[in-house]
Amino acid sequence: MTIENRAAWLQAEKATPLVVGAGPTPDPSEDEVVIKVAYAAVNPADWMSQDIALPPHIKYPAILGLDVAGTVAQLGTNVTRFKIGQRVLGHCDGLATAKPSNNGFQLYSTTREIFVSAIPDSLPLENAAVLPVSISTAATALFVHLKLPLPSLNPTPTGQRILIWGGSSSVGCSLIQLAVAAGLEVVTTASTTNHDLMKSLGASHVFDYHDTDASEKLFGVLRDGDLVVDAISTKETQTTCGEILGRLGGGTLPVMQPQAGTFPENVKVVFVICIDVGFTALDVGNAVWRQYIPEALAAGKFEAKPDPIVIEGGLEKVQEGIDILRKGVSAKKIVINFS
Repeated sequence: MTIENRAAWLQAEKATPLVVGAGPTPDPSEDEVVIKVAYAAVNPADWMSQDIALPPHIKYPAILGLDVAGTVAQLGTNVTRFKIGQRVLGHCDGLATAKPSNNGFQLYSTTREIFVSAIPDSLPLENAAVLPVSISTAATALFVHLKLPLPSLNPTPTGQRILIWGGSSSVGCSLIQLAVAAGLEVVTTASTTNHDLMKSLGASHVFDYHDTDASEKLFGVLRDGDLVVDAISTKETQTTCGEILGRLGGGTLPVMQPQAGTFPENVKVVFVICIDVGFTALDVGNAVWRQYIPEALAAGKFEAKPDPIVIEGGLEKVQEGIDILRKGVSAKKIVINFS
């Protein structure tokens, strides 16, 4: 069966709008999965790629998009975890492989099997689409850089606390849940309207980052040796998180954007590269993507948060979704309906 694919293309550096046309014909390698995309989510990387530039190893015209959910359309010869037609979510690895076929804003997306998880019938595909990249990013921060115990449905408490700055972001929601699954007690920041969401995901303490004395209030619950992750990673939040971690005795600070803040000497800043769990840290990728996430989703112990803002209209609406996210959303994720 020949698949007729279509895609939203970034024609050249900083070109706008995206142009919809014929997409690459799927041809999965032995360890890849082709997903018929029902929903694709928009990430900050998408508008940054359009507004600034793609990495030099990626050639134009290019396809953007990292998060997809849908059904399995084709399987590589070595892939045995899935069957055709199965409902799945996937983290597209095109930014690493530079293959146009391995990006999200097309009707059929290809990615490595390790970046794919089955999803239960109880989880709507539009909700599932918010998760993939946030899972990979959070897993890299927690289990590769901070070397936390790998996640479990029944974790053993470690007695340690972790501050997640920006818990209501997409990455923040996955950080909270994976940290809890690793046995840590979670402290996080969010606007007051999102405090209930943070607690529902497992956070024990939530502080309003708008408070001028938020940092000082945090020290009412944080202790020496506790950990810090910056899920927002502006220059200001990096500096704040660095100061907090420095006062806790220092250590590694995972950030989601390249280093921009100023930091104490006892703080080591690491830029989280989300694809690591599918290419280099395969032990973490196996534990999170192949084992924990499918089990936790099926058991209802990992929630697809934040909620999606669904835009109907298919590939022609991808540019609209990117434009909305560029302006900013709170505790939501933009998702485009391709089905």
